[in-house]
Amino acid sequence: MPAGKSSNSGEGLTDYRECRLTVRQAAGYFAVCAAVSCVLGMLFYRSLPACAVIFILSLPLKRLYETWLAEKRRGGLLSGFMDVLYSVSGAAAAGRQMPAALEFAAESLKSSHGVDSDISREISLICRRYRQTHADIGAMLASLGRRSGVREIAQFASAYRTCQLCGGDLEDVCRRSAQLLIDRISFAEETRMLISQKKTDVLLLTGMPLAVLSMLNLINYSYVAVLYETAAGRVVMTLCLLLIVCALLWGIKITRIEL
Repeated sequence: MPAGKSSNSGEGLTDYRECRLTVRQAAGYFAVCAAVSCVLGMLFYRSLPACAVIFILSLPLKRLYETWLAEKRRGGLLSGFMDVLYSVSGAAAAGRQMPAALEFAAESLKSSHGVDSDISREISLICRRYRQTHADIGAMLASLGRRSGVREIAQFASAYRTCQLCGGDLEDVCRRSAQLLIDRISFAEETRMLISQKKTDVLLLTGMPLAVLSMLNLINYSYVAVLYETAAGRVVMTLCLLLIVCALLWGIKITRIEL
């Protein structure tokens, strides 16, 4: 599935801090919501109107999905920017200036990340604007740092501007930035491995009541018929559904750690 659309402030100036679903993604999201709503509505109420109500109530969760897509896209930028730092550092060590170093990085990104990747497109755009108008590379990197929402890119842009103004060792700045980024990514990967098990536990724990209820409906409906045929039973089922949803959202919240 392609990445969601982000707000644009000009040619290629994508704001990665937010994300809007494409038409195809939105259609897929609503289809999944409809399917899940039908399952929950029939499982907890055996009622088509209940399915429609659950579907309507699930629509605000689209924002949560968009937030997840934006975070995933920023993660791709972070990973690609590490390769940019390696390429720029190597080019600077060979005596190239920043424009030529970025051109070298752009070519490397096309082969390693693809022409259509976000990081490849952004670095190629910086190179193209420099060739056409000799725009300030430091300002364009700072713009990318702001729009990306990735603090490592913003920090590198700030360090590069300092090198421009005060005369610093670009090679050393790139090498140190790359090492810091590698250390951070390694720590983040270890943390994600620990959290992934907890996320699996959350899904299993919230899915178990649904599995038990499904089995009771299939094996011995008369045992749970009172929950579907009386007002008190429907109140109980509603409370159970709310508790399951709240448990799932709370589990997502506590396993979402900013690194």
